[in-house]
Amino acid sequence: MEPKEAPGKETMGTRKKSLPFPRPRLYMLERRKTDPVVESSVPGDFSGTLTRSQSHRTEYNQKLQEKMTSQAGCSTAETLTQEKEHQRMMAKRSKIIKELLQTEKDYLNDLDLCIREVVQPLRNKQIDQLDVDSLFSNIESVHRISAKLLSLLEEATTDVEPAMQVIGKVFLQIKGPLEDIYKIYCYHHDEAHSVLESYEKEEEPKQHLSLCIQSLKKIYMQEGKPNLLDMGSLMIKPIQRVMKYPLLLCELRNSTPPSHPDFRALEDAFAAVKDINVNINELKRRKDLVLKYKKNDEDESLKDKLSKLNIHSISKKSKRVTNHLKILTRGESQVKDNTFNREEKLFRSLEKTVRHCVKNISFCLQHVQDAMPLALQSVMELQEISHNKDEDERGYSEAPSNAPNPSDDFAAHLQKLVLTPLSALRSLFPGPQKLIQKRYDKLLDYNSYLQRVVADESDLAKREYEALNAQLVEELQVFNRAARKILLNCLCSFITLLRDLMLVAQRVYSTVVPVPLLASSISEIQNRVLEEVQNLNFVKDNSATFIERKLSFERKKTVQILPEVPRQNDTHRCKLLSTYSTEELYQAKRKCNATQEYDINLLEGELVAVMEQKDPLGSTSRWLVDTGIIKGYVYSSFLKPYNPAKVQKVDAENRFCDDDFDNISLFVSSRPASDSVTGTPEGSISDSSSSLSGTCGKSETNSTDVDSFQEVDEQIFYAVHAFQARSDHELSLQEYQRVHILRFCDLSGNKEWWLAEVQGQKGYVPANYLGKMTYA
Repeated sequence: MEPKEAPGKETMGTRKKSLPFPRPRLYMLERRKTDPVVESSVPGDFSGTLTRSQSHRTEYNQKLQEKMTSQAGCSTAETLTQEKEHQRMMAKRSKIIKELLQTEKDYLNDLDLCIREVVQPLRNKQIDQLDVDSLFSNIESVHRISAKLLSLLEEATTDVEPAMQVIGKVFLQIKGPLEDIYKIYCYHHDEAHSVLESYEKEEEPKQHLSLCIQSLKKIYMQEGKPNLLDMGSLMIKPIQRVMKYPLLLCELRNSTPPSHPDFRALEDAFAAVKDINVNINELKRRKDLVLKYKKNDEDESLKDKLSKLNIHSISKKSKRVTNHLKILTRGESQVKDNTFNREEKLFRSLEKTVRHCVKNISFCLQHVQDAMPLALQSVMELQEISHNKDEDERGYSEAPSNAPNPSDDFAAHLQKLVLTPLSALRSLFPGPQKLIQKRYDKLLDYNSYLQRVVADESDLAKREYEALNAQLVEELQVFNRAARKILLNCLCSFITLLRDLMLVAQRVYSTVVPVPLLASSISEIQNRVLEEVQNLNFVKDNSATFIERKLSFERKKTVQILPEVPRQNDTHRCKLLSTYSTEELYQAKRKCNATQEYDINLLEGELVAVMEQKDPLGSTSRWLVDTGIIKGYVYSSFLKPYNPAKVQKVDAENRFCDDDFDNISLFVSSRPASDSVTGTPEGSISDSSSSLSGTCGKSETNSTDVDSFQEVDEQIFYAVHAFQARSDHELSLQEYQRVHILRFCDLSGNKEWWLAEVQGQKGYVPANYLGKMTYA
């Protein structure tokens, strides 16, 4: 046995020597000092003395088991505590949801009783001294939105497990209409309270309100509800309810576990209903601010305003003036609101339009009332003049002496449908104008405080400016839409009334006045009358005069209206260039209008070919030309030789339009002595109507003289003096106005009156009022 053991020991020792353990890690093989040393009784066991005793192992296991048991006990206790807390929160959440539903039902019942027992009875009575809408505003809308909210809450809680009930989404869903409806009610509550106080001071409204309150109190006592105090406590219920929603939702959120699916929705719903109350308070603050400035402007007298004048107010106004000057000189930027600027511009335009409409329509009504009796009198006199026995036989009816005056009904309807609404609308503009000015003052204060960076004063000025600006932007849009609609309706009514007035006048007096004759037959009738008058004994000596008068009327013929022809284009010009030689081609210096039969119209710059340099009567002032489209006569003074090399340059230098003569006094000079009559214009004017129908002193005046008088190089004149037309045959002129002369005498040959054209209108003007157009 020994020889066998020796090699083993030897080998073991060799192994121990060959183990390359580093020194720092020897502690891993060292035994714990607390462990007992036990020798090995097993032969061949060379594991050394690093072993644990069985008793120690048992003790260690016991301690470990005790420690694990204590930890398990702690975790179990925490779990139980969490479960109890969760149950407590869910129980509280259920109570709050139940309270929310119950209070909403009670609130809805109060609204229903208010509408059924107060609002509807008062409306059915139709009391003149009591306005139900001013007391309860939109309480029916409040009732509907409350019923909608209650139905959504019941739908979210009925037959739904508490762990799955989601209340927050209901308020998020109904947030928009809820805010809009309660804004209106809260906005008008202060006015409703003031109206209620005024009604309680009057006997009849107070009696009706007391009866409604007594009936409500009986119902409240029967249902076991708290006693109703007065009408004010009933009117304030919607305001109290909307302020209670954030409190209920906040309490419900605090009682909801974070793991609940309703927790996040409740946080959003709480923020939403809180914003509703903030917006309602801000709206009320804006209203109070507007009423404050409006009340101050209306109630304060000059003495009150002077009593408030102090160093602070003077300093503030001086700063405003300084800032205003800086803004005008672009030395400083200004806070701008494009929406407000647009609405303010429209507001001022509407105010100006309404003011002018009221003034002009009032003048129109006055003129119609003044002119209608004269027109009716003229109708009666004309009927008497034209009345004879033959007409009696034909059945002409006499005008009734008591014929109705159509202007009476016109005035009544115009006052009712147009002037009254427009006057009422005009009276509404001063209020917003004062607020706009106050808003601008606050903006100047705000800009001033921004420069100095004063925190408190800047915040106050900013809040007041933003409140006024938001209120004006919101209300100006509504006001402008309403004002524009009223204005358009009034203008449409005005036009309709004018049309109806004309139709009534034509219908009433159409059987009185004979049908007017056509203009073409007037000349024949006048000639026949002149021939009859000529045969009278006391006018036979003046027969020559009547013959001349007859010839004068015969020469008055309607100018033939030429058919519309197409304008000259490049094809027509190419045709002329290829057909005629350069010497035969001319170009229009300016626009030429046809004045006689067979004349043609030319535009400035059009190309023509001269076929014959005289007219059929032998006058060389009218040439026969070809435009490539039509052939006709044109005055030679309107033409110039065609020069293809310089046509573009000449056109650019000689082309003028009406806009070039805005200040015509810079380009004209006085007429020569031969073209004007000396003396003052007022003293030398002869009556144009008498020239048309008067006696022509010399019988040798004929059409040849007229043609020779038109043989001038220039037919463009200007008005040296202003002239006001006195009849339909005359033409009104303004000083320095450009005039185109069509004929240098009237129909009787009187050279003191010329036929002129201005902007498409034709008529006779005194020759000594005109000056020839020349370049200074």
